[in-house]
Amino acid sequence: MEKKKGFFKKAWTSIRDFEKYEEFAADTVFNAIKYILILTLIFTIIIALAYTYKFHTVLVSVKDYINQNIEEIKIENGNLTVSTEEEPIIIESEEELIPIIIIDTSEDANVEEYEEKINLYDMGIIVLKDKIIVSSSFLTQDENINYSSIFQENIESKEELLGLISGNNIGQIYLVFLSTIFIYLFVVYFTSNLIDGIVLGVLGYLFARIVRLRLKFKATYNIGLHALTLPILLNLIYIMVNTFTNFTITHFQWMYTTISYIYVAVAILMIKTEIINQKIQLIKLERIQEKVAEEEQIEVEEPKEEKKEKDGEKKEQEDKKKDEGEQPEGSNA
Repeated sequence: MEKKKGFFKKAWTSIRDFEKYEEFAADTVFNAIKYILILTLIFTIIIALAYTYKFHTVLVSVKDYINQNIEEIKIENGNLTVSTEEEPIIIESEEELIPIIIIDTSEDANVEEYEEKINLYDMGIIVLKDKIIVSSSFLTQDENINYSSIFQENIESKEELLGLISGNNIGQIYLVFLSTIFIYLFVVYFTSNLIDGIVLGVLGYLFARIVRLRLKFKATYNIGLHALTLPILLNLIYIMVNTFTNFTITHFQWMYTTISYIYVAVAILMIKTEIINQKIQLIKLERIQEKVAEEEQIEVEEPKEEKKEKDGEKKEQEDKKKDEGEQPEGSNA
């Protein structure tokens, strides 16, 4: 019985060994989805931790800003009230991990305008009356965090708020943020990976038909899910580097997609090559079997010919003796 591969061995094989994609194609869809689920889970945990670190830096910056520039701040019934000389407050700094923060707690805040503004950056935060909007180039859509999910009780003063984000409750705030961002990212990335697998499966199915290889969609879908391994790993590395250095790569998403397409195409060609090699080996085996059969036939026929020749020689000898026995007496005189 073949031993089942562990997750990390499957991941390593998916990256470096195209010949093993034939095994992935023959596997069940359930196992392929289970594999991409675990991969997405690991990816999401690391990214959620990175974003929590970003949230920590934001919290420190917000704390300093509140202390220096805001006269009074309250959170009542899940709504934020800020007393300041001017609003909205826009904090822009390309050198920071979060280059733009917009604070506007008015009833008529122009959210669409703010979203367009922060979309010019890799990441930005909008602080509104009832929620915080987190925007990132790595998210398919913005993440909304309500104050009621972070602060269970009303905050009556600036000093009380600063005490909460500086005291023992800070761990709870980080935990709420981490769990919220993790659930959101996991749902988004897992759904996205499944859809990417379907797209790759369809393209792989069509490509297999072009190269005259009959594969079921189930097989090409499995290949597509495993082909996402290296792009997901590269995406993880890129997000981590961007988180801590603000380093960006233009059109990274195109590279992500291209790599997965290449993996699917090469895997299908390798499967076709393997099938051709198997057919060649089968033909060679058939020829060897035919040759062996011919040699066995010759070995069977040769004794018959030898026996026939011996019988012929014996008959000739008998005929000769017979002829000699019928000659008249004295014929040799």
